[in-house]
Amino acid sequence: MAVTFSAQAEPSATLCAEVSALAPANPFYTAAYLESRRALGQQPWMLCLSERARIRIACSAFMWAGRLHRTLEIPSLPPVDGGEGFWSELMEFCRRSRVSRLTVNSFGSSAVAIPPLPTKLSHRPRYEYVLDLVAGDPGGGLAKNHRRNINRARRAGLRTERVANPAACAEHARLIGASMRRRQERGEIVPVDPDWRPWLAMSRAGAGELFQAVLDRRVLSSVFVLRARTGAYYQSAGTSPEGMAAGASHFLVYEVARVLRAESLTVFNIGGADSSNPGLQRFKRGFGAATVPLEAAEFWLGSAARARLMSAVRALGRAARLSLRPRGRGSARRRGGR
Repeated sequence: MAVTFSAQAEPSATLCAEVSALAPANPFYTAAYLESRRALGQQPWMLCLSERARIRIACSAFMWAGRLHRTLEIPSLPPVDGGEGFWSELMEFCRRSRVSRLTVNSFGSSAVAIPPLPTKLSHRPRYEYVLDLVAGDPGGGLAKNHRRNINRARRAGLRTERVANPAACAEHARLIGASMRRRQERGEIVPVDPDWRPWLAMSRAGAGELFQAVLDRRVLSSVFVLRARTGAYYQSAGTSPEGMAAGASHFLVYEVARVLRAESLTVFNIGGADSSNPGLQRFKRGFGAATVPLEAAEFWLGSAARARLMSAVRALGRAARLSLRPRGRGSARRRGGR
């Protein structure tokens, strides 16, 4: 029986539930996550491969139009290594929908491979780090440095809070900005003023929640966790300089893992880090997490003239960011830390 491809706009809760059942630990396929992206002005789709009218493989996707192009983003690619017509059908769907930029990510995916399509703009390896919550106490695989930081945070009196309100989302964005500024000081080109509204949209839709490490009413570290039926995903995090000194980030991830295990979740994906940030890789591996090799890619499907315009805009943006990069002592010496 032939495998058929379909793309369904504004998927129903029933379809989302059917797709989520195929990957119950993946929060990027849930109806709540789709609703949060809809609230941000992006149109949700479900891309499916079916056989005998039964879905075999599927994933969510989101479409929106900008000033220069229309984008389709797949946040979490399903296991389509063999192709089975997925890529050719996806490209045809993009052509019919006048999509000019296709972004393929692998957040929360199992091991996947993206083919070297001729319209590639970028194609890079990435890695995610996954904690098995069934295997035992999350503290069993901790590195010595992680255990030391967690104990330091406990002695200092840090506690964990679960929150979901605008003020907490704004605080989360502030702490992410603090972390991004530290990376910028090490020579990386990163955004330092994140918008807090996506986290509020995800909170309100029930797609996830914030966990924060607090000391004397001061939030020292914050993690946003997306939820699925059997798994969770560390979507973003930020820590203040005071929190870094107190071991707040190590403490918070460990405490979140303990809470999720107590709530019968089986997997905690503590997010990704690529080879350009070895300090972040060490941080994630230090919890005893398994490394999952993945890929991400971006494809340009529009006209060559528009591609040249996009390249010029990107070049101007890179030049502007480079001009704002801090100069002077310390950036080269500290490269590689978190």
